[in-house]
Amino acid sequence: MYKPTNRLLRGYCLDPGFSTRLDTAAINEITYQVKWEKLKEGPCGNYFEVIDYDPASNCFYAPVDLDSQEVMLQNGLNPSEGNPKFHQQFVYTIAMTTLDHFEQSLGRKIIWPYRIVEPRNANEKIKHEYVPRLRLYPHAFRDANAFYTAEKKAVLFGYFEAATQVQGSNLPGGIIFTCLSPDIVAHELTHAILDSIHPRFTENTNPDVAAFHEAFADIVALLQRFTNTPLVENQIARTRGSLSEFSFLGELATQFGNALQGNRGALRGAIGHVDADGIWRKLDADPQAYQTVFEPHDRGSLLVATIFDAFIRLYNVQTEDLLRIASNGTGVLQAGAIHPDLAKRLAREACGIAEHLLHICIRALDYCPPLDITFGDYLRALITADLDATPRDNTGYRLALIEAFRSRGIFPDRVNTLSIESLKWSKPELFDDHEKKIFRYLAEELKNQMREIIDNSLQEEDRRDKIFYESQRIQAWLHDQLMNKKKGILGPEAWSGLLIKLGLTDKPVSFQYEGKKIASREVPKLEVHKVRPVYRVGREGTLVEQVMITLTQTFRVEGGDYDGTKFRGGCTLILNMSRDYDVEYIIYKKIGSQHRFEHQLDYQAGKTPAIAALSDSIYDDDKSFASINFAHLHFHNGI
Repeated sequence: MYKPTNRLLRGYCLDPGFSTRLDTAAINEITYQVKWEKLKEGPCGNYFEVIDYDPASNCFYAPVDLDSQEVMLQNGLNPSEGNPKFHQQFVYTIAMTTLDHFEQSLGRKIIWPYRIVEPRNANEKIKHEYVPRLRLYPHAFRDANAFYTAEKKAVLFGYFEAATQVQGSNLPGGIIFTCLSPDIVAHELTHAILDSIHPRFTENTNPDVAAFHEAFADIVALLQRFTNTPLVENQIARTRGSLSEFSFLGELATQFGNALQGNRGALRGAIGHVDADGIWRKLDADPQAYQTVFEPHDRGSLLVATIFDAFIRLYNVQTEDLLRIASNGTGVLQAGAIHPDLAKRLAREACGIAEHLLHICIRALDYCPPLDITFGDYLRALITADLDATPRDNTGYRLALIEAFRSRGIFPDRVNTLSIESLKWSKPELFDDHEKKIFRYLAEELKNQMREIIDNSLQEEDRRDKIFYESQRIQAWLHDQLMNKKKGILGPEAWSGLLIKLGLTDKPVSFQYEGKKIASREVPKLEVHKVRPVYRVGREGTLVEQVMITLTQTFRVEGGDYDGTKFRGGCTLILNMSRDYDVEYIIYKKIGSQHRFEHQLDYQAGKTPAIAALSDSIYDDDKSFASINFAHLHFHNGI
């Protein structure tokens, strides 16, 4: 029996308002190809369940059936701002498109964060319950916002009345649905996926953490837009091949931004912005901004602009030959519209670069420390991730990234130069024979134990539940190996030395802060967050076979002025499974770091400039900075 590989669904590539403009109507409505799966009404599939309950109106909207014959024959419902069933279809479409980019880049299936089930009595333990589907609510509330909530395992989209001024393509006082913006859907879905990969990235331990969540979500939304070839062709033709001039390609959530009272232009832009006089101006790289801008969205925009800067650099270099051919060698195009064939070739280059860069940005997540992320850490992760997948890099992606970060004054700690050799994560220091034997034992055991996970990952039907529970078992086994000295194959001393090289400890920790000693009474609690096999192919056809392990330990301050403050350490451990079970990388934040401990307490106590900026926009009196509710940060908070 024939089984389709893709489902065709119509939708917007920009916001709905662009379908009411003569210059963009023809390219705004496109047909998406999403991975085929059997669906229930909702739609409800393997990864997502769309629930269209509108609490403000106290009603459920009838769910769409994307498997019905009449819907399938027309490639999904016709795009419409006034049809709730299309809203359901569109949210599902963009969510599946975003998810597919992540699974292709990471080389594994996405599994949503588990739900904690509290024990019913003293004899029971806390259980981790598998969450098969992320819930998507297209009409969750009436407000100019949308957010992912880890507690509900859901993404909630709001709707609101546009401002009464005439701005953009909006009807003054008309209804704006955030679920119809592909940028907003991709942005919020990325928050959910990032939470599933690095759950500790929601803890505000330094100025870059909250900013990184926002920036990464914007980066995915922007680069994903460049995979829509007709849109890119249209905009490149309008700008005569330049990506440094105003176009809709670098603007996020334009209709949303236009609809806000007193707002002009897109919500955020990667190339430029509209100033107070309503004039679009290109953003110039400011190497001082990283030291002075701290509000999460604004600080995050620095990282977005950096990645987009790298994209433009790559595009300019890789299209120089086309422009020379088209201009008889001068490199300067004649006045007037460029030839349609040239626009298509330039668009093909732009789309290819954007897709490669998007996958590099996503793959880099596996090369980040599991907590306390900084922009400098992310640069090193980008370089290392691309180096593993594409050793030669004949097209200069790594150099473009280095130039872009340097131009904005974003540098990693503890590197001597900005060469690729200095920026890539170093191979671990040489281990003694005991420690080599430990890693070989761990790697061989993990490879044997992960065969069921690998088998389930390759099946056509969805077996993520089996992957989840098998991963939980392996994580428990590894936890016992690391923390139970009696089970250590080479005795306590060997395991203790190995833990130190992982940035961990099997002893209580102590710190000095403001002349006082702050110590733990017990060994910090260890958590094994992930043990996942990874199989992916780089730009040069290189196959990467690895096991990614993330470990963290937690020290909780007891008593005194900082009672209850959590300080964590941990590492991302990457083992190579294709040759000799080498330890490829140990990317750690040491649990015993005096420097990090002081910096975190200073930051959370308001002793750094970042706190002044944060307190104006996201601080709630009933929440500590270490546990800010990220639902208030997404898309529009102070937005």
